[in-house]
Amino acid sequence: MRYHSIINLKPLYIISNRSRYHIINRTKLIIEQVSIGDEGFYTLKIQTKLNTYKQYLYHVILFTQNLSLFITPPSYQQITYHAEQSINLTCSISLYADRTYIEQIRSLFSSIWFMIIYNNDPDYYQLLSPSSSISYIYTAYLFNYELNQNDHNQTVSCALIQQDLKQIIILNVTLIDVLNIEYKAYLYGNYYFIRSFNSYSSIEINCEEFHGNPKPVYSLIWMLNGENRTLLNKTKHGRYFIDNATWRHRGNYTCLAENYLNNHQPVHQSFRLNIWFNEHELKFQHQTKLLSLEQLFQLNTNKSIILIFLIIIFIFSCIFFILSFYYFCLQIK
Repeated sequence: MRYHSIINLKPLYIISNRSRYHIINRTKLIIEQVSIGDEGFYTLKIQTKLNTYKQYLYHVILFTQNLSLFITPPSYQQITYHAEQSINLTCSISLYADRTYIEQIRSLFSSIWFMIIYNNDPDYYQLLSPSSSISYIYTAYLFNYELNQNDHNQTVSCALIQQDLKQIIILNVTLIDVLNIEYKAYLYGNYYFIRSFNSYSSIEINCEEFHGNPKPVYSLIWMLNGENRTLLNKTKHGRYFIDNATWRHRGNYTCLAENYLNNHQPVHQSFRLNIWFNEHELKFQHQTKLLSLEQLFQLNTNKSIILIFLIIIFIFSCIFFILSFYYFCLQIK
């Protein structure tokens, strides 16, 4: 066990300006530009003119700047992850400390110096001494983190925090690349609803309210009186426009979105489109109905006349046939 001692310190001006050691308020020791070899125990003894003194004992843990973060499976092998896939995150850092001190507080170490990985508390900590009696590797693990669409384009980071410093971040590291998460197409909001417009309105049907990565393709199906019509068929752009909408544009419209992750089960949104008549159009529709009734009556009248005429011709033909047959019988006698 190695001790660094600063003894018989009185006023601060006794310490050389070039010294890396400074005393603050005669109770705190500050070491500037720390390097490997500064770790370990320090004894600070403050002696007064009455030969009474106070002694302070410090221990310095020297963390290196190589805080690292890894994802398994690694992103350089699998650039794109899928939603519902589980990954493991590992955050580690090297440190130097006196072995006796580490053995005394090993069980409390993770509560004093803790890490946050991707805004989560680690599942497990490990403190190992792989090479020498003063060097250690401190590692935190986050196991089986399940990815979803909210992780898309998010930056993964790791931070080392000292509890005694009121959660001030001492060191942090961030992955250069953001997460690229592929997820099925899905929809925010209502699935079934009613939309109503006045006649002769310009209507935009937006099927692009779906989210997905890769970007989904869109289809739009119009259903009226048992008949279906495809207005959009797996297009990259899912907007459909109706100019001067009339009563004929009413019906059920269904938007569908799919990508290769759910190409057999596309998500859909359906709505009923109502077109309200204005007063002018109501009069026009009424006049059209009256005109249609007159045309139907005229058509029925013409059909009746033709039928009567055919019946009369048939009757005269029968009479003529009977008379001819009677005349033929008389000639034979």
